[in-house]
Amino acid sequence: MGKKILLPTDFSLSSWHAIQYAIKLFEKYECDFYILNTYVKDAQGLDNITLLDPDEAFNKMSEKKSKEGLGDILTQLLLIKTPLNHRFHVLSRSTVLVNAIKDVAESLKIDMIIMGAKGMSNKKGRYGKNTLAVIENNRTCPIIIVPKNVSLGNLKEIVFTTNFNVNLNENKVKSLAEIAKIYNAKVQILSLVKDKNHTKNQQKNKLFLQEQLKGIDHEFNVLQNVKLATALSCFVTIKHSNMISYINKKPSIWKILGFGKPNLEHLGFFKDVPVLALHE
Repeated sequence: MGKKILLPTDFSLSSWHAIQYAIKLFEKYECDFYILNTYVKDAQGLDNITLLDPDEAFNKMSEKKSKEGLGDILTQLLLIKTPLNHRFHVLSRSTVLVNAIKDVAESLKIDMIIMGAKGMSNKKGRYGKNTLAVIENNRTCPIIIVPKNVSLGNLKEIVFTTNFNVNLNENKVKSLAEIAKIYNAKVQILSLVKDKNHTKNQQKNKLFLQEQLKGIDHEFNVLQNVKLATALSCFVTIKHSNMISYINKKPSIWKILGFGKPNLEHLGFFKDVPVLALHE
C-alpha cells in the first residue's frame, strides 16, 4: 500500500520547494500527495485566527483564487515529469490552516505532512507562525519542515536529538528509521545531558532506539554544558548533516497559554536543513 502525504501550500516559493522535496524524498515509493490550500480573510491583523467574512463576493473570489493556484501547481508538476508511481490530488478549504490540516490528516489517514518552513510574509531567521502552529496542534503523524534553501539531493546523514527521557516506541521512530533506510543514511544521535550516567528509564529508551535502528549505521554522541541550538548548529556544520529530527513533546499548560517557546524554536533556525518532527 502506498503512502499518503499531505502538502500544505500558500503558493509561496517556500511551499513549492517543499512539494519538490517531498516528491524527491519518496520518489521510489508509491504515493498519493494531497496538496492543500486554505483561505480565510484577515481582520485587524489577526490573519488565520478570525472567522470567515460572510460576504459572498469575498468567498467566491477567494475560492476562485485558491483553485486557480492549485491548478497552476498541477501544471508545474506536469512540466517537471514526476515519477509514474506518484498521484496528486488538490484540496481547497475555506477555513483556518491548522484546523484544515488536522481534519484532512485524520479523515484521510495521512502518513506524513511536509510543508515549507515559512510563508510569504514571515521574517528571516525564524520559522513561520503557521508552521509552528501546525506542529504544535497536529500530532496524528510526523511532520517535515523544509526551508527553501534545502538541496533536493540524497540524504547522507540525519541528526536525531534526544535525552532519552521520552518513552520511545516503534511508531515514534518508524519514520526516522524508514527515511534512513531509503537513502542508506547514517543516524547521529545527539544527547545533551548534565550527567552521563543515565537513569533506568533513559537506558531502556536508548536500548529500544538501538533495536529500532538495527541494520542502520548510527552513532551516539553526548555533549555537556551547551545549549541545544548551539550544539545542533556546530554538529550540522561539522558533520554536513542533511536532516535534523527530534521528538516534539506535548505542550505544557503554560505553553498552551502562550508562555515559553514551541519545541521547534529551541532547535534554532536552519535555512538549508529540513527538520523531521516526531510527536510524543
